[in-house]
Amino acid sequence: MAVAMLDHERLTATVRALREQAATQLQGKIITVLSPKGGQGKSTLAKELAWILNGVLVDLDWDGGRVSRLLGYLADRYRTAPLLDALFDERGRPPRVYRSRNRPDMVPGHRDFEPNQPEPDAMADLLIAWNRALGRSMVVDTHPGGSRSTLGAAQAADLVVMPVILGTGELDAVEDALTELAGFNLLLVPNHTPANPQHLPRHESSRLLALAEQHDVRVADTFVRHHGWMTRRKVRTVISAQARHGKNSAALTHNMTALAREVLTHAA
Repeated sequence: MAVAMLDHERLTATVRALREQAATQLQGKIITVLSPKGGQGKSTLAKELAWILNGVLVDLDWDGGRVSRLLGYLADRYRTAPLLDALFDERGRPPRVYRSRNRPDMVPGHRDFEPNQPEPDAMADLLIAWNRALGRSMVVDTHPGGSRSTLGAAQAADLVVMPVILGTGELDAVEDALTELAGFNLLLVPNHTPANPQHLPRHESSRLLALAEQHDVRVADTFVRHHGWMTRRKVRTVISAQARHGKNSAALTHNMTALAREVLTHAA
């Protein structure tokens, strides 16, 4: 019991310290989380990083699994859509930020964003302007694939975080994306990996390293474990925001704090 209590205290203290550090060190920075295909764990990384890095989470997805909905935000309950309102605001005001306990401050996504998304350059300019107006760091979650808004979010980013599953088809998609995103500050994050590093698929691991070397991008030192229990989780909050942890949530929080440290280093 004493060991468990110490682990709770250590984890919460680590998250608190990172939030305080990021509030200063990442002020004015934009971190974009993107994936060339769905199902790579992108939104989980985005929401956890947004909390740990004390940033505003901007949801540019429009599908049903968008990160703001995963955090309990139901757009149909509200008369206005902050993201859409800001797109068409003639005075150029930033979107209204939604706040809720144990969730990052957030600009929620909306299903009607797809037909209204700006061209890449315009989307990048908007994100940069919103970032300056809000005076905060920003973590942008995107729609999977190469949509206009996703490319714009990559253009605006100080760091692009790309989760990578070590599979043949997944790496095919990563290879195409790296060609399209040449010159961007990228961090590839091996995701849904086995708990035991000896069980990593050798061929796919070697291929990822070869792609990173070919395109001159970084592979994160943090390999995020596969957390199968996450697909069954009903509580729509951030795991790393918890004050107390079980074995599963502690393992995920350890992964996320380690990754957040790398993001702090490479984005700042």
